[in-house]
Order: sequence, then C-alpha cells, then structure tokens
Amino acid sequence: MQALRSGKLVAGLVAVLSLSACATLNETQCETVNWSDLGRSDGAAGRSTSYIQRHREACVKYNLPVDENAWRSGWEDGIRRYCTPENGLSVGREGRSYANSCPAQIAPGFENAYRVGKRVHDAQSDYDRLKSDLERLYDDLEDAAKGEERRKVRNRISLKESELFLAEGRLRDAQRLYDRYLYEEGGRY
Repeated sequence: MQALRSGKLVAGLVAVLSLSACATLNETQCETVNWSDLGRSDGAAGRSTSYIQRHREACVKYNLPVDENAWRSGWEDGIRRYCTPENGLSVGREGRSYANSCPAQIAPGFENAYRVGKRVHDAQSDYDRLKSDLERLYDDLEDAAKGEERRKVRNRISLKESELFLAEGRLRDAQRLYDRYLYEEGGRY
C-alpha cells in the first residue's frame, strides 16, 4: 500500500514538473512578476542565462514583455549564491545536474567541489545498484533448479561479488577524497 501511494506521488510530481517544463509563467504571472526576484530565483537554482528565453516564450503568448535587464540583475545575485563551493558539494552529492551556469570567475570553486560531491554520489549509486543486483541473484539461486542452472547463477553471483568489491573500493576512495576536500578546503568558505 505504501509503495502504491509513493508511486502515485512520484507520478503526480512528474506530471507537475513536465507541465512546468512547458511554460515557466502563466498570464497573470507574466503581468505581475518581479523580474529581478525571478532572476534571483533562477540564478539561485543554478539556471543559465539562457533560461530567460523560456520566460520570454511563456509571456509572448500573452503579448507581455519581459524585463531582461531586471531579470539579469537578479540572476547575477542569485547565481553567486548558487556557485559556492559549499553548494557545489551539496549539488554533486545529491546527484543533481549542473548546467555550467557559473560565471567564469567563480566557476572553478563550484565545479571542483561539485566533482568531489558527484563522485561520491556516483560511487554510492553504483554500489547500491550492484548490491541490489547481487540480492536478486541470491533469490535466483534459491529458485534455481539443480545442476547447470544453479552453477550458472553461482558464476553470476561470483562475478557480481567481485564487481561489488571493486565498487566498495571506489566508494571508499570517493569518500576519502570528499573528507580530504572538506579538511583542506572547508575552512576557506
């Protein structure tokens, strides 16, 4: 029952997000939006400067103008809040994508931290996937008939255990790099 509710919740979120991907603003929002605040919000979300085109496409349907200068001013404030090394670690660790939106003068700090966090995320995801695969193989072994079928499943288990062992090493390495980054860079921000 819980899985069913979770599935419905995910489906609902996907539907809302896909609708919002089509149009960023409705007519009322196009008429009343504070363009500077919207730019700040877009920048703080890590959206690139090209994102204003989506707002323009939404508002042109209603023959309403976009104040690009106000939006850009807000965006510059928001993107500076987004493009911090601290946020780079967080965005990477959560496995979120990065749109290469940070200005050149502050991009290196964010991007280095993002790579460190993303490496941990990717290593953890790979480890979790392999562990799940291995659990399914153990179930397959229980269900397998005797003889050749069991031998094949055991071989697959042996290979998957080796892959899991290597993935565990990659995860430890990624976590050590993350910890070292925090130790070396943490005091700087």
